[in-house]
Amino acid sequence: MRKVHLISITDPLMLELALAIQEKGYEVSVSGADLPDALLGELHSRGLACYGNGWFPDRLTKDTYSVVLGRQVQADNPELQRARELGLLTLSVPEFIYQRTKSKTRVVVAGSRGRRAILAMIMAALKHQKYAFDYALTSEVPLLGTHLHFSYESRIALIEGDEHVTSLLEKRSQLEFYRPHIAVMTNLTWDSSHDHASPEAYMKMYRCFSTSIEREGKLLYYGGDPTIGELVQGIRTDITAIPFEEHPTVCRDGQTFLQTRYGDYPIRVLNRYFLVNVNAARLACRQLGIKDSDFYQSVSDFTLSL
Repeated sequence: MRKVHLISITDPLMLELALAIQEKGYEVSVSGADLPDALLGELHSRGLACYGNGWFPDRLTKDTYSVVLGRQVQADNPELQRARELGLLTLSVPEFIYQRTKSKTRVVVAGSRGRRAILAMIMAALKHQKYAFDYALTSEVPLLGTHLHFSYESRIALIEGDEHVTSLLEKRSQLEFYRPHIAVMTNLTWDSSHDHASPEAYMKMYRCFSTSIEREGKLLYYGGDPTIGELVQGIRTDITAIPFEEHPTVCRDGQTFLQTRYGDYPIRVLNRYFLVNVNAARLACRQLGIKDSDFYQSVSDFTLSL
């Protein structure tokens, strides 16, 4: 049984990641400072090895398969130093997610707005067609109990491309690690609360993301954003860039319908950007082999049930 150790279990997603890894048959140990008693009790009840509060570098051994670092891990962390002394594979959370989904078709949804809605609609369509899929999210998506799910049988991985810096040690954005086959880019809006110091640094991150798309990959992008339009002009020639706009609708008797070549589908419009997100999700599903008619049926059922 492969051993995986996670440093700084209280960092975002780390507990869910530990449980997702354990579910796949790995032997998982975790560590962290100032762990509350309730968390220590949960770790014990879940079968995750934790040796108490603080760091225990002597517990790391040569037979540890990999070490996953939380976002707040610093360079002087004794367990990280021990892992490096032993020559163990050390990965950030995004790097681990990429390694775990390397053999799958990766769909990465990025941008400043609409990621959660687009992912939710893609998932609804995949479930409607009984397609298995893995996912790694930072947002809460309706009908999902976790942010992470890994499996051996699925051939698709849906990933939310977070704009934040990966960790204190790795200053690149999380979305730069995923190397999508299908990238979805909504709108790009920098503000001073971002991890990126300037609009130029923000755009550099997205240019890096666009160059990370796998060969012969697809970039689906919002055509109404001139900033993205400028970025798309510089992408590699092997990448197919496909714009999307707001989906056309018609209103009858107080009900909104998506207008399509297959007929009109009733839809619940959630906000002013919703119809742009519908088209983004439709095009992503088309790349995954889902017919437009099946997508329309699933998204209609999905939104009307919310």
